[in-house]
Amino acid sequence: MRVPGARYTDGMADASLLYDRYRIVRKLGSGAFATVYLADDLKMGRPVAVKIVDQAADVDDRVTREAQAAAKLSHHHILTVYEMVREPDRTCLITEYIHGRTLREAYQEQSLTDPDILEIGVQLCRALDHAHKRGVVHRDIKPENIMLVDGDSIDVRLMDFGVAQLEDRASITLDGDLVGTLAYMSPEQGEGQAVDSRSDVYSLGLTLYEGFTRRNPLRGRKLQELLRDMSRPEIPPLTANRPDLPVELSDALQRAMARDRYARPDAGTLGRVLVKATRLMPEEELPDERLATRVRKRLVPGPVDRDRLHYLGEHLASAVFALCCLLYVLPRVPFYPEPAIVPLIAAAAFVALVWPFGGGVLTLALLAPPIFAFGVGWGVIYLVPAVVTMGLLRWKHREWAALLPGVMPYAVAVWGGLAVLPLAGALLRRWGALGGFLSGCILAVTGGLAGWTRLPYTFCPGPGDVLRAAEHAASPWTVLVEIGRFLQSRPELALQIALFTVFALPWYTLPGGSRERRMWGASIYLIALFLAFVLLPILVLGAPMQLAPFLVAFVPCAIIAYLVAFLVPSERMGTL
Repeated sequence: MRVPGARYTDGMADASLLYDRYRIVRKLGSGAFATVYLADDLKMGRPVAVKIVDQAADVDDRVTREAQAAAKLSHHHILTVYEMVREPDRTCLITEYIHGRTLREAYQEQSLTDPDILEIGVQLCRALDHAHKRGVVHRDIKPENIMLVDGDSIDVRLMDFGVAQLEDRASITLDGDLVGTLAYMSPEQGEGQAVDSRSDVYSLGLTLYEGFTRRNPLRGRKLQELLRDMSRPEIPPLTANRPDLPVELSDALQRAMARDRYARPDAGTLGRVLVKATRLMPEEELPDERLATRVRKRLVPGPVDRDRLHYLGEHLASAVFALCCLLYVLPRVPFYPEPAIVPLIAAAAFVALVWPFGGGVLTLALLAPPIFAFGVGWGVIYLVPAVVTMGLLRWKHREWAALLPGVMPYAVAVWGGLAVLPLAGALLRRWGALGGFLSGCILAVTGGLAGWTRLPYTFCPGPGDVLRAAEHAASPWTVLVEIGRFLQSRPELALQIALFTVFALPWYTLPGGSRERRMWGASIYLIALFLAFVLLPILVLGAPMQLAPFLVAFVPCAIIAYLVAFLVPSERMGTL
């Protein structure tokens, strides 16, 4: 059941307590079966992860199995489950919160040395040995289910026992069912046979093999081929790809990935062999490689650093947006005394830096008197959407981005302004459409008031400051009528507002996953944006287009889009 009196976002209590104990902080990510949130455990004074699974998605009761498996385990390298709460429509699993990254992310970043990977294997062997001795078989060992705790030394957590098999209860699936991830399954698991602890050993050996060689030899093969040949996988010895590594390590992994399950060692034995292999690992002899590794680790921040950078980025963005809004309006609108303009701008930007919500409200308040002095109707037209937008984004914890649409006039004057579109998608996510719509409206109205002779991004000769005719209008309706007439006379600007609305959505994040896929998504997004802005005004309205000025605005947009795709992890790009 839901918390009485609480507001909800994606089924979670917002700005309230969950079960009178857990205060939701933010969404961490979501998958096919669950959505995970970071929360504060107010009773114990610790951060926790709250996994929410709808009953409709949990048809095979994965959450219950995960909780039952975790109840039998208590090990440093296994994620601790604190509590499970069953509700009629969902199940909540409260677990230990790990500041870190998955092994998959570490593999993609190539930030682990060979000794690091070997130490990960040793720790995972200890965790599996603990689980196997208590009758728990994980059945889904893969890099995505292994967390690396952020810190100076290797410290892993094995998580997601949602498909675990408990030896003291009936089989969870019928014979012939496949449970787990195919690219890491043991031969017997791929054939749908009953599995035991040696299946986990196979998956662990394949996971470590991938770390040393940077590739999983079974990934990318067709499903039918993989199922047909699962009992006969052709995995070359580790020394075939890495002759610099000890033969003892290659032999250990080859035995762990043996086709015959009875030829594999148990987890404890494999761990002891890996410990011996650590003494045989070659010394790191190339200082430049060590330096490159250290530099890579500094340039690719871990999750704790990402959290800090995320917090810092919000405050910096709020300050920059406030600065840009006031820099364009206050010097051009004669209302405040000229000596007071710079202190007012600096004060608002500083408040926005330390307190984004307060700085945003102060900036909107400073803009209101000049606009009301221009006309009461204009002031109302400004105030209503400004208050609604700030309130909505405050509710969504994005108040620091509420001033983004107001940046458009300054952005057009300085660096083209199109970069606001990928920024809106990155900062506001699906609410980027609102930011894009408001940005397009502000841009068109500013051009009509300022008398721009060429109005981005159609670059047609403008009719001058036609909206000045509505100066001192007391009725908002009069202002809306004049704006409507202006857009009717310039249909390309109405099309431009529509394009701003569409392309302010984070389409470039749809591929998700790896950084390479996000970069491809950004490329497709930019191609579509370019074609839409260049061709649609010509094809639909016959409006002339000058390509050179548009390219000047397009280049910063491309830079921002690629930077967002390259730097922002996929979990940050989910929906609100």
